[in-house]
Amino acid sequence: MDSTTTTTLTRSPTGAKLIAVQENNYRPGRRGSICDETGKFPTKRDGVSKPTKCLFLAEDGSLKWVGINAGVFPGWWWYRDTSHLVFPPFPTGSWNIGQIRRFENGEVGFTKTLEMPLEGIENAWHPTKIDFTEFELVRQVKDCNSNSGRLWHVKHPRFNKSIFVKIAPFLGCNWSKGVIENETRVYQLVDGLGIAPEFLGHVTYNGAIFGFALELVKGAKNTKKRDKSARIEVVKKLHALGITHGSAHHKNFLKVGKDVLIIDFEEARFGDRATDKLKDEDIRRIGDFKGDMSTWGSMDDEDDYVPDVNKFFDDMVDDEINWTDDSEAGESYD
Repeated sequence: MDSTTTTTLTRSPTGAKLIAVQENNYRPGRRGSICDETGKFPTKRDGVSKPTKCLFLAEDGSLKWVGINAGVFPGWWWYRDTSHLVFPPFPTGSWNIGQIRRFENGEVGFTKTLEMPLEGIENAWHPTKIDFTEFELVRQVKDCNSNSGRLWHVKHPRFNKSIFVKIAPFLGCNWSKGVIENETRVYQLVDGLGIAPEFLGHVTYNGAIFGFALELVKGAKNTKKRDKSARIEVVKKLHALGITHGSAHHKNFLKVGKDVLIIDFEEARFGDRATDKLKDEDIRRIGDFKGDMSTWGSMDDEDDYVPDVNKFFDDMVDDEINWTDDSEAGESYD
């Protein structure tokens, strides 16, 4: 949508491309305290460990959701450049969920594969549906996690220009899928009103909807402080439809000539939940311009809480590796 920094794909020797890595908040750290008797500062492994969730585009064009155990790569590797990482050969056969670990002999390989059904979002209001594997992935657009795989510039024979695609890379995750459901509903309600970029269709995989395609607005730029009135005007059009935005900071508005469009409706609320308080919060955020980029202010009631559940990965057990190597453990300071 805008001139955001981009990153390239990571390809394994087997031809599979790593296209998404989810931030791992379940990586153990090293916790320690000074021993009164010895004066030393011993450390020990502390915390719950879970495999790091990854999405690959396999050589045969299929998508593979793979958990990578601790000890396969050192440290907080998902934050860094992944282009140098080497993955083991992908097993043949019919599977979409797998797990990789480092075995006792030091070799890295798959410890299991299985086939699980995919459940996408239910709102299929637009007649156009395009399978994700039909796109030519031009480049990934970075968000807060540069390897998240959520945002893409792509090409497709149906369109004579690059388009923008947003997906929920981890279909088994309640939150990730809910975000796409939320945004899809907004684009349905604002369709044809000139409030947001044109919705070009649903993005699917094996029939399950897990994203959407938008026009890549030519010449669009992020708004400036002087565009405050135009931003307020367009967000009030959204409010008139019974929708609040929830994250109305300057990077979620695009200037196209004299017009302003809104993007990123992950935190939108509808109907009775689009309260006057949240409408006022949208306007306040616009006035603050660069001062408030968070989304926490939109959390208005208990219904906003979504448990961190992912049916693809939650049953996977991580390895109890030796955490004495500093390169293989995150720091814990509290």
